[in-house]
Parts: sequence; C-alpha cells; structure tokens
Amino acid sequence: MTKISNYQLFVVTFIFQLGTTIIFGFGGLAGRDAWLGALSSCCLGVIVILIYTALSRMNPGLTLVQWFPAQFGRWIGTPLAFIYPLMFIYLVGRITADVRDMVSTTLLENTPHFIITAVFAFIIAYCVYGGIEIVSRLGEMFLPIVLFIFIIEVILLFGSGVLNIHNLLPIFEDGWEPVFKVAFPSGVTESFGETLALAMFWPNTKHPEKVTKITILATILSGLMITCFDVLAILVFGDMFSGLLYPLYTLLSVISIGKFIENLQLLGVLYFYMMALLKSIVLMLSALTGIQQLTKMKSYRVLIIPACAVALVLGLTMSKNIAEHIYRHHFEILVPYVWVPLLLVLPTFLLIVTWLRKLKK
Repeated sequence: MTKISNYQLFVVTFIFQLGTTIIFGFGGLAGRDAWLGALSSCCLGVIVILIYTALSRMNPGLTLVQWFPAQFGRWIGTPLAFIYPLMFIYLVGRITADVRDMVSTTLLENTPHFIITAVFAFIIAYCVYGGIEIVSRLGEMFLPIVLFIFIIEVILLFGSGVLNIHNLLPIFEDGWEPVFKVAFPSGVTESFGETLALAMFWPNTKHPEKVTKITILATILSGLMITCFDVLAILVFGDMFSGLLYPLYTLLSVISIGKFIENLQLLGVLYFYMMALLKSIVLMLSALTGIQQLTKMKSYRVLIIPACAVALVLGLTMSKNIAEHIYRHHFEILVPYVWVPLLLVLPTFLLIVTWLRKLKK
C-alpha cells in the first residue's frame, strides 16, 4: 500500500481546507468583521482537528469508517460508519454544482451545464482511479501554483493603490455576535470539520505519530490564508464585501497597473478550479475507500463510475440557482442537519466512548 509522506499530507490538507472557501469569500454575514470570523473559525477548527487526531491515536491503524464498528460494535457502528461515505459523495455533488455555477457565470456563459459538470466529473474519476499516490502528487503540483498566484495578487493589489485601511474600521462595530455566528457552526465545519475525510488516509502515512502536528500546522496556515483573502477584499470593498457572491473573482477585476496589467479574473477561476478539483478527488476517494472497507470488497475501482455519475446528477439537479444552492441548501439544511451531527456531535461522542473504554481496560 502506498504511504503518504509528511509533506504530501501537509499539502493535501492545506489545499483541501482552502477548498471552495476562498472563492466564495468567508464570513460575509459579519460584514467588515468577516476576517475576525475567519480567525475565530480557525481557532475552533484547531480544537475540532485535535478531536479527530485523538480518535486516530486511540484507534491505531484504523480509518474513519473502522472507528465506529471498533467502539460501538458491528451492528451499531457499521450503519453509522456508512453515513460518512454517502456524505462525502454528496459533498462532491455540491462542489460540482459550485463549479457549474462559477464557470457558467464567469467564463463560459453559453456552455451547457452538463458539459461543464461532465468534464469535471470525468477528471475526478480519472484521478480517483490512480489512488492516493496520484492525489498526493497532484497536491504537490498545485501548492506552488496557488502560493505563487497569491503572492502575485497581493503585490498587484498594493501596486494598484486600491487598498484602504479605513475599510476595516470600526472593529466589532456590531459586537461579537455576528463574528460568532460566522465561526460557529458554519465556519468551523465548512473548512475544518470536513478534514475528517482525511482520516481515511492517516493510517497510511509514513509517520502516523506526526499526523497531529502536520494537520494542525496545515489548519493554522489555511485559516491565516483565508483571513488574508478576507482582509484584502474588505480593504478594497468595505461594506460591499458582504454582498459579493465571488469576492476573490471581483477582487482580481480591480487590479490595474499602467492600464497594462488588468483583467486577471482568470486567475481566480484557476484558483477555484484547482482547489475544488483536489477537494472533490479526496472526498470521492475517501468515500469509495470507506465503502470498500465496510463491504470487504477487493477494490473500490468498480464503484468509481457509479459514484461519479451520482455526483454528476447531484451537481446538475440539487439546486436551480446559486442563491438556492448557498442560502437554502447550505445554511438551512446542510450545516445544521448534516455537518453539525456528523462532524461535531458524533465524533465528540465517539471520543468520549473510546476514552471510557480505554479507561475501563
């Protein structure tokens, strides 16, 4: 079985947590205090990651879907474990819908949605077929590109003279409440709680004892990068930030140096597509590996085409427009009824049960 190096684990975790968050902006509901919501989410995310990695240490050699049968027994644990692969496939469908809306809105307005989503699903299937080794190498290739584009963007924004420090003030204009609503539960689950999918691969790392340190480091750095994007967007747009659907994409449109360096929105789409792709591949690979382990199948590869087809159909049909996709399905359904129980409540309960069983022994 292929072992993941420390660097590969860091890279995949870092890009996975950035995911689609930066292209949609983070914490728009908090207005100009959105960056504080991002920092608060990162702090809470570290606590959530510590719960996940503690479960991994207390169940050595076992993956996410194997924790539950090990602690709750086969009859209770296996049905609970099966929920996670299904959730991961659903999340791939959501990201596919994100790609559908972003690409059709910004670049390919007249291209049928089916073509956009089918190409995306095909790339996911191809990469998942290669396994975790392909995913790790893909992450190693993406990271320098992401960091390079980020640095260039910051330099060009400063050079364009569009940043206004007064847009950040006053801090806590409406108190802590808007910041806390951004951070919990949506913020902590969206970028950091989903990292639970990587628990499917933690036993396959070359140094399992370093998983906690690597994952925490990636969490802190991804949280800081999300915060930086929020700060840049608020410095440029001020209160308008909360009303922008794609702040990063819009942010790149204001760059203008000597009327020569401008119209760089394509970089935003490149950002989005790379990170959405890697996150989708990781989620799909986690889902199929989990199903394989729970059903004792010899290989997950026979499931790739059906699972990607399900994600494709979900991406095409789960919402009629971007507003329904984000505000109705995400904030009103996904966060309170799926993410909170499966990413926060159940892992915490499992940790308590595992700890009590260890204590009894």
